[in-house]
Amino acid sequence: MKQKLILLFSSFTVIFLLAINANATSVVLSDMPAYNWYHGCGPTAAASIFGYYDLNGYDSLFDASGWDDVRLTSNVEDEISSPAHNEKYNPPLDESAPAPPDTSIADFFHPSENKPYGWSYLRDADDAFREYANYRGYNDWGAWNERFGAFTWDDFTNEIDNDRPMMFLIDTNADGGTDHFVPVFGYDDKTMKYACYTTWSEKEAISWRSFQGLGKYWGIGSATFVSPGASDAVPEPATMIFFCVGLIGLAGISRKNKA
Repeated sequence: MKQKLILLFSSFTVIFLLAINANATSVVLSDMPAYNWYHGCGPTAAASIFGYYDLNGYDSLFDASGWDDVRLTSNVEDEISSPAHNEKYNPPLDESAPAPPDTSIADFFHPSENKPYGWSYLRDADDAFREYANYRGYNDWGAWNERFGAFTWDDFTNEIDNDRPMMFLIDTNADGGTDHFVPVFGYDDKTMKYACYTTWSEKEAISWRSFQGLGKYWGIGSATFVSPGASDAVPEPATMIFFCVGLIGLAGISRKNKA
């Protein structure tokens, strides 16, 4: 009888945990550094994604090691925008300065080049991810841009569920035009919101925004999908799923937070 009760309790516990997990609505990738805007929202947003991968099996992307180093803008600023890029394109622009070599994200993203200071264009985003990764020794990365509507909510959540953060080009002021790049690394199924950083602070909390198109505040114009190739190491799980308080010890392991 005692064994039957133990078995019954164990079965109930498993069912209870699965039910709670099934009702979980939000998923957020951990190990996403938030950087303070540095020479363009495009390179800054892309840097958060590269920082995530640097901490999860691709540790040659930045000249920094571990969360305490990678999360600080000052430690990776040369990888975001090189001194040579800054010398050429910082205001006032020095037209006589030589073109910088391609060594930083900004060099491949081309902000400020024949455009206002700090501006980046979507057409350069996918190439920037591939080319910077290749420069750092990873020659098998994929990246592509898609307009909002060409990709669905399910397409987006599938990327996050497979531990692949994205970059959105958004409409911050609801005027129908895009004006800002942000790194995106989570979603909430119940509210249909995406989790992002604004790129305006390295100490910011997650910003939750509605998954909607242009003409709405923080509406999405386009997305850049990033598909990393083979890494040098198998990444360790970054976070734990917490089903509920008091049952943490029974929870499974994942590289995502679910709540």
